[in-house]
Amino acid sequence: MEHVNKTLYEILFKERNLFLDVFMVILSVAFLGVMANIRVPLWPVPITMQTFGVFAIAFFFGSKKGTLSIMAYVLAGVVGFGVFAGYKSGMAALIGPTGGYIIGFLFAAFIVGLLIEKGYGRTKKSILLTMVIGNVIIYILGLIGLKMYFADFGLWKILMVGLVPFLIGDAIKIIGAVALFPYLWKGAEKLVSR
Repeated sequence: MEHVNKTLYEILFKERNLFLDVFMVILSVAFLGVMANIRVPLWPVPITMQTFGVFAIAFFFGSKKGTLSIMAYVLAGVVGFGVFAGYKSGMAALIGPTGGYIIGFLFAAFIVGLLIEKGYGRTKKSILLTMVIGNVIIYILGLIGLKMYFADFGLWKILMVGLVPFLIGDAIKIIGAVALFPYLWKGAEKLVSR
């Protein structure tokens, strides 16, 4: 493949500038805000489409712009835009039970984006690998944040409220990405080869 080490953004937009970068980051914040609010309300952490959105952004932008987009999303939420799950905003989301997961989005976007830049994420097998790695990062930081918030919870309780309820949903999102993302690469390649 000709564009093996390029992101979808680099493939689709050969002529990039600061205005386009800023516009696309703002669009990513809005996209992730929508994905955060496609949710199943569970306590203390809802099931949302946020992780799918984070991975889509990382696949599209790569490590630096992908992480910048997630940082802009977090900043938008902190300053008062209702982009977090349940249309929430403010510092409470970062210091509450969901804070570790939100911080995990930053690290997952960077690592997944880096893998995309290295040529991963083009085949179903490597998409599966990148999604699993990204999810593990989010789970680890999310569970650490949850344990810090619920200091009196034991490990089993933390796993039961912060990991187990999400496994099936995340498996479905991974299957969806494995089915969809190869076509994004093929579609981008066809579009620019015209």
